[in-house]
Parts: sequence; C-alpha cells; structure tokens
Amino acid sequence: MATRFKSWGKGVESYRRFVMQKTLMGRFFPGFQCICNKRRLTCIGKITPSEGCNTYTIKIVYVEGSIPKVWILHPKIVMNSETHVFKDGSLCLYHPPETPWKHTDNLHEKILPWTAEWLVFYELYLIKGEWLGKSAPHPVPR
Repeated sequence: MATRFKSWGKGVESYRRFVMQKTLMGRFFPGFQCICNKRRLTCIGKITPSEGCNTYTIKIVYVEGSIPKVWILHPKIVMNSETHVFKDGSLCLYHPPETPWKHTDNLHEKILPWTAEWLVFYELYLIKGEWLGKSAPHPVPR
C-alpha cells in the first residue's frame, strides 16, 4: 500500500479521501461496485429514486480535483435542454454557485440523493413533458 500512496505524491490525503469514499459507498449502498484506479473513483449501481419509479443503472466518476459526474447507463434517457444533462451526457444535478461540491463532501450523502432527486424530476418530465425541478443555465447536449 505504501507504494500506492507514494505514487500520489503530495496527494496522499486525496488518496485517503478516495478510499474513504469507496468504503462509505460500500457501507451505505452495498449494491454499488466501486473501483479506485489511479486518481479516479468509479462507482456503478442501481437506484430506484422513489416507490413506483423505474430502476436506473448509474455510473459515478469522481476524478481527483474535480466534481463527481453521474451518467445514466440504463435505461436510455431523453437528452435535451429540458432534461438538464451536459454535452457529455452527465446529469446536471445542482447549480455550483448555490451548492458547491467540496472535497470534504461524501458521494453517499450528496451525489446519490441529488441523483435520486434528478431521477424523480426526470420521471415527472416523462409524464408532464416539462421539467418541474430547479434549473440553471448550462450547455445544451447535441
């Protein structure tokens, strides 16, 4: 393990945070498979946002020094300016100036609840044809 820490250089604390994130995800969401590789944590699992909603397979990627990103792997989702997804297909979960992601935040406490909330609004969008959640401007996917 010491060689792994050494490869992170001054980022030993960052590595520990990634390992902790992986551990917490495993404890609170045991159905998620998480892999810590280099300076990236990738977690894949299923989430049912609320009773009566579809079950979605999601992928969370958290790269050192950036904010976590979430993609819906299955089922395929509608991607347009109304569904609040970025050009790369990741979900627009929040408006950073209002609620910024901090390096001390935890995936299981922030990103997963935000994803569940996004999915509830997505399901409502499929029913109503309009996004009922908060919105912030962002690049429109093609």
